[in-house]
Amino acid sequence: MDTICLILVVLVIGCYGYKAESGSYTLKLENASFEDLHSMFKKIKGTGTGLSQHNKVFSAFAASLTASKTLGNGEIVKFNKVWTNINNDYDQITGVYTAPQPGVYQFSCSVMTQNDKKLRVYLWKNKERTVAIYPGYTGHNMGTLNMVLQLEKGDKVYIKHGGGGREIHSNTGSNYSMFSGYLIR
Repeated sequence: MDTICLILVVLVIGCYGYKAESGSYTLKLENASFEDLHSMFKKIKGTGTGLSQHNKVFSAFAASLTASKTLGNGEIVKFNKVWTNINNDYDQITGVYTAPQPGVYQFSCSVMTQNDKKLRVYLWKNKERTVAIYPGYTGHNMGTLNMVLQLEKGDKVYIKHGGGGREIHSNTGSNYSMFSGYLIR
């Protein structure tokens, strides 16, 4: 596919048309070398990588928790209702997202506490704790995190109980607690 697109660009950049007496247009190749045209193509694209950018794998997921739960110490939250799972990189059984390729990723998580209960969870990258959500404990409270992470292929990202409060609230009808992420580039 890249070769076909490159040939088309070469024809567009390196050719000019003239109208023949029959009324049709005829293309005539200029004296540019293939290397010159390929170099121009890279500059036009601006990345130097040509069309291969479109061949990368895209990944995105969104999942929610369908029932309230008391989390065990250090337990990974398993968001079991999967709404989107492009490329199947989120595992609802383990609650872990695995990066399919190196890149920059965006992750979001919103959690709700059970009535008058505490909750603290963290976003983890592999074995590294990053940012926390601590929504409070008077009534039902919501907490949200948003994080951009640079990941390598195979890196694991998940939401894990972080000590202190451990009562997470959700239900099937409203799906209050959720986790999502996607590959930016």
